[in-house]
Amino acid sequence: MNRNDSSIAYWSRRIDWPLMAAVAALLIVGLVAVFSATSPMGAPMRYMTKQLVAVGVGLVGLFLLSSLNYQLFRSHPGVVYLSTVLLLIAVLLVGRKIHGARSWIALGPLSFEPVEFAKIGFILVLAGILDRSERDISSIRLLMGVFALAGVHMVLILLEPYLGGTLVYAPIVLGMLYFAGVQPIYLLAVIFYAGVAVGIPIVSTYFSVQPQLLDLHPIIRFFVGSAQTAHSAAELLFITTSLIFALWWFIRKFQIRMPWQYPLFLSLIVAFGVFSAHMAQHVIKDYQRKRIVVFLSPGFDPLGAGYNILQSEIAIGSGRFFGKGLFSGSQTQLGFLPEKHTDFIFSVIGEELGFIWASVVLASFGLLVWRAFVIATESQDRFGTLIAAGVGCLFAFECVMNIGMVIGILPVTGVALPFVSYGGSHIVSSLLAIGLLQSVNFRRYIY
Repeated sequence: MNRNDSSIAYWSRRIDWPLMAAVAALLIVGLVAVFSATSPMGAPMRYMTKQLVAVGVGLVGLFLLSSLNYQLFRSHPGVVYLSTVLLLIAVLLVGRKIHGARSWIALGPLSFEPVEFAKIGFILVLAGILDRSERDISSIRLLMGVFALAGVHMVLILLEPYLGGTLVYAPIVLGMLYFAGVQPIYLLAVIFYAGVAVGIPIVSTYFSVQPQLLDLHPIIRFFVGSAQTAHSAAELLFITTSLIFALWWFIRKFQIRMPWQYPLFLSLIVAFGVFSAHMAQHVIKDYQRKRIVVFLSPGFDPLGAGYNILQSEIAIGSGRFFGKGLFSGSQTQLGFLPEKHTDFIFSVIGEELGFIWASVVLASFGLLVWRAFVIATESQDRFGTLIAAGVGCLFAFECVMNIGMVIGILPVTGVALPFVSYGGSHIVSSLLAIGLLQSVNFRRYIY
């Protein structure tokens, strides 16, 4: 860089403008939707002021972080990880409880949500751990360490409890392992773990409200019991481990070479999955269980747990192609749509701005995620590739989860829509993640 060049001029030449255009579009649509959604609540300018302050802080952080060499984070992954763990522990000890979750730390008149920053820190830590040769990357010891690091975060977040914040770790780990060059069998192991950890609580919750069905399905009754009692969980682990090693022994009889570490690794995955399912079953609240049941059985409790989804679907459907116009959505302005400025902000966009602007939001997210993966593939070093891949997976998951939630094809988990939903911590952390992407993008011109 020429010494006479200002940092702003250098920044403007190296910036990924399509990525910033996508972020700008999402922020603008989000600000308009938040203003409309908070108008019936009174003092909409108070919400707008807070949101604009968060955007301003986030943009400053974006500029500073993009100007900083991301390689600095590679040297001290332990410090970064310890800081995130301490934040997640602190919120459990001194955090403020809102809507049944202890997820916010108050600092005078301000408050922030540590989990939003812990996700970014975890991406940096995992990128540093996976930044090694492909031969080392596929060692079982390393992968178990990765799962353990993710597991600590997930357990602490689940204790708040914040189910959506826990789920986001699975796609981050899976995507970063893929970009790191891990063997496909280990990626399947991650998917298998997620299936066990999430599947057992979902099945157990569904049948807990329809116990008469358990008499017709004794096998399902056994799986449901594994999530409710430690004795049943131990029985499930013993049976599955025995079957896994029996299958391994049978395969070896056909002269197929398979190290004993493979069945051991699979057994450990099952054990972690059952443990996670057992813990989730005892940590998640009743309202979260009802959300799962409503997802599986939409007609269940239409005036209670299913009310949010029904009103959201009505709002989006009534907007049609052009929308009803700002401040004219009946579900939004008359108070039928709950949490309209946070979790269900996309419903406001669908009702008042219609399919056209909802498509703009979807296209902007598609552009953002695509640019993140382009930056990952064009990075000049492995560490940068992994950071960009982790950020891309984070935004892709949060977008799919939130929009799928408001249109009724995914359960309600409280995942906010990046750059669009109201919330200072989420806005700032999302913009910091964009700063990391820009930092990786800048350095591809230097190496």
